[in-house]
Amino acid sequence: MNTVSDQNYLKTQQYRSGDNLDARIQLHRRFSTNPNNYFELMVDQLDLQLGMNVMEIGCGTGEIWHVNQQRLPTDLRLTLLDLSVGMADAARSNFVGDERFTFAAADAQNLPFSNDSFDTVLANYMLYHVPDISQAVRELRRVLKPGGRLCAATNGSQHMVDLYDLMNRFGLLAAPMHSFTGRYGLENAPGILAACFEHVKIIPFIDGLFVTETQSLMDYIRSMVGIWNFTDSVIAEIERSIDVEIAAKGGFTIRKASGVVLAW
Repeated sequence: MNTVSDQNYLKTQQYRSGDNLDARIQLHRRFSTNPNNYFELMVDQLDLQLGMNVMEIGCGTGEIWHVNQQRLPTDLRLTLLDLSVGMADAARSNFVGDERFTFAAADAQNLPFSNDSFDTVLANYMLYHVPDISQAVRELRRVLKPGGRLCAATNGSQHMVDLYDLMNRFGLLAAPMHSFTGRYGLENAPGILAACFEHVKIIPFIDGLFVTETQSLMDYIRSMVGIWNFTDSVIAEIERSIDVEIAAKGGFTIRKASGVVLAW
């Protein structure tokens, strides 16, 4: 089973609820070395205007919109979708009372909307999970209005390589980063999107992590259940290794390679 793109695994295990994703969001939120907020930068690139109709597929917990909620136009219409019903429900709980938002479960390969429905579409950090990426890209293009913009952010091949090296050291790396970025990453995104979009622009976000708490990093590692294979005994060894590095250096350094990908 390729857990990176196995839809049953994604729906019933990795993204059954928002807990695993939230553990990863919290690590980036608390320990990123770039003081600027990545999700604010991302929304700034979308040039959202009054009355726009916006869709996000693979919305997760809706973090990008939660961060920017007070900055959004008052009459924006936002449709947030996720393959997982549990994840869509987690996103819904973050926007109670905000009538701009609607939520549903949906598959990026078969979007339940007519042609030319949205001014802007987002598919951030999720296309590498889709079994048929080309079909998903065609669907994203289909539901966009003429002149509409897609935001399909992703990671590069060197993203969090230091953490992957740690997992490799203990023989636990079930799904290497290439399993993600080899399917859809910063390096190959222009070629993949060029099948349906005339223009593609990548805006790198220079950042890293300096993690000063072992438990927060362990929460991240445990959140990758099914993607990284591990046993309790090996997890304890990893935790001791992280403890040693934090004690010696003040923190565990993890390089990041990520960026906004725009297509129109």
